[in-house]
Amino acid sequence: MLEGITEYWLCVGGANVDVQGVTSARLLPGTSNPGEVHQEAGGVARNVAENLGWLGEEVQLFALVGEDADGEWLRQVTANSGVATHGMLRIAGKSTGRYLAIRDRDGELYTAVADMELNEEWPADIIQQGLKRLPQAAGLFLDANLPVEVMRVFLTEARRLDKKIVVDPVSVKKAEKWKGMLEGVHILVTSIDELEVLGGQTLHSYNDVEECAKKLVAEGIHQVMVICGEAGLWLCTAQEEKWLAAPIMPIRESAGDAFAAGIIYAQNKALSLVEQAAFGVALAEMRTKGNGRYDIDVLLARKDYYAAKERQILSRE
Repeated sequence: MLEGITEYWLCVGGANVDVQGVTSARLLPGTSNPGEVHQEAGGVARNVAENLGWLGEEVQLFALVGEDADGEWLRQVTANSGVATHGMLRIAGKSTGRYLAIRDRDGELYTAVADMELNEEWPADIIQQGLKRLPQAAGLFLDANLPVEVMRVFLTEARRLDKKIVVDPVSVKKAEKWKGMLEGVHILVTSIDELEVLGGQTLHSYNDVEECAKKLVAEGIHQVMVICGEAGLWLCTAQEEKWLAAPIMPIRESAGDAFAAGIIYAQNKALSLVEQAAFGVALAEMRTKGNGRYDIDVLLARKDYYAAKERQILSRE
């Protein structure tokens, strides 16, 4: 990407290799299970950047990889989507992050191990390079695969420049990092489990989800989008709040990253919460069905389909 190009999104966070093992029958713990093992490129920020790239958006990614074969493979795969990868810094003597997941035949996550020590090694020069990209950026996407101080530096500068900030907690464990730092964030994309951590309360009902998300809005987040599994999606700002029916395919793992990318893609294309979320759901669906370049006409058609799925919650207990 050439200097001076404007309106790109800057994505900062994790890039790693995902290894997925899926059993061919119901998973039996404590023993070997027949199934399939496959590898794919992962990392929340990297996945969001890649999805935006496949949509034809300008995007720059800042992430760490090891000085190893996995790191080179990740850089190449990411570049193939059109993402500018000059910010994917190789760290000498370190291994690229790896995420190992074990799933049953229905795709439900049984257990996972995240080897992400590399992400604690952010050098000052790569941080400064990333910050220099912010003035011309349309916005910043930030995940929690970063040291808290690095997250704070990027958030502070993005707020100073009045940039749109979209954040993802990544996991229940990493959601803790966001506490006390979400004021001024434009969009928080979160799961219901992560919302419990961010809100500091257990959620038992639709009303609990609504009130917890609205509390975060009152504390300074402009827009909260909560993925609630079969219950659907709760969307709220200080002025607007809606439930969207659950999509046909569950939004989890890499599909959740595609959902976030769809929300970003919708920022200059849709004003309403429902339509923005529908872009996210449609892209998550397309990501679940396959990888590679997206058909924009199909995306728009599926967006319209899901935008019509606003639901009324009659019982909130």
